[in-house]
Amino acid sequence: MTQEELINVLVIFSHTFLAVYVMMLTEFREPRRVWRLRWAALAELDIAANGLLCAVIGKEIWMYCAVFTLTIPTVMLTGFCSRYKGLRVIFSVCTCLWIGCMAYSCAEIAYLFLGGNLWIRLAAQVAAYTALYFVLRRFRPYYQRMVRLLDNGWSVLCMIPTVTFLTALYIINFLLEKKPVVSLIIICGITFICTCAYSLISLFFVKVLDDYELKNSRELAEVRRFALERQLEENREAEKVMRAQRRDMSCRWMKLSHLVERSEDREIAELVGLAQKKLDEDVSVIWCKNQIMNATFTAYLTKAKREGINVETKLDIPEDLPVDPAELSMVFANALENAINACAELPSGRRKIICKCIGYPGLMLKVENTYRGDVRFDSDGLPVSLKEGHGIGTRSIASFCKKHDASWSYEASDGWFTLRIAI
Repeated sequence: MTQEELINVLVIFSHTFLAVYVMMLTEFREPRRVWRLRWAALAELDIAANGLLCAVIGKEIWMYCAVFTLTIPTVMLTGFCSRYKGLRVIFSVCTCLWIGCMAYSCAEIAYLFLGGNLWIRLAAQVAAYTALYFVLRRFRPYYQRMVRLLDNGWSVLCMIPTVTFLTALYIINFLLEKKPVVSLIIICGITFICTCAYSLISLFFVKVLDDYELKNSRELAEVRRFALERQLEENREAEKVMRAQRRDMSCRWMKLSHLVERSEDREIAELVGLAQKKLDEDVSVIWCKNQIMNATFTAYLTKAKREGINVETKLDIPEDLPVDPAELSMVFANALENAINACAELPSGRRKIICKCIGYPGLMLKVENTYRGDVRFDSDGLPVSLKEGHGIGTRSIASFCKKHDASWSYEASDGWFTLRIAI
């Protein structure tokens, strides 16, 4: 193997940097560690195979078929291992390929103006990959959150890296050797344009995230206001009950005193039993120690019982939660509201809601309810409602799960609708 062939093979293996970039921008399926390792092993195997192919057939020929032997397999592999499918995968991979074109351009510029040394070209390419790694690392947190939150507009976003990459690839394959200076100027020009476009994309991401945080803050404030109002209402109701109990207790004491004087033991026992039964009925249920969540459970589970729904609960909610209690109470509020609405369409004997939550080994919750009719799900696994104004609660729950990187699922079978969330 000649020195030039060795350098070309090493250049192929420098695509390992691109594999690292793709891993940084990919949300892998659960369990993540397993799918990340699978992706890394298969991607590195493909890079090694392309390095050997380049050594056998030569770099010039390999460059023409690299799209089919390296690019397309990477897109397919990433789509298979990624939690999110479709255009999100295309955007991630093409962004990394565009970064690869930038590094290649830097290497060719160094090769052209620093004496045509192949080792200098390799060193420049590795240095460019390393520097761009830190740039991508800064961009990564915004992108990861946008992948979870942004549902539309990915087709437009994909056009920028895809067109830039294909243009740069065409110039590198067909024009670089004939007109190296002109080709590098064009590549630098489109790279500059694409960099400006990505700057605008970053600003767009920041703006969308700010709007989401503002909306989320408003919703949290509304939940806290609702919890406070509910607590005040409970306090007022407790005062009314207490006043009524004082009057009743006064009457019972007078009657009890009269019965004692007459030594009517049977009537005394009946009166005491009725008093004890009344006290047991008036005891308020404490669902959990957190006031915000307790107010939410009190409001919705009381509403469910008023509407003749059989409620079964098993709530083991720890004091220290991994998420904001107000946000978690929003999830329960939306889930219980949807469950109550679904049960309202059934006869009274078939209405039932089961609400469970545990805090160990992780925070996991499940809300089940009976329902009538057919339930359809969209491509994201969310139930579809044809009624105007419905479906907001399920989207709010999905946003919560995306924000906190929680796994969630909806299921409808055998007359039971189930929501599961694990954080």
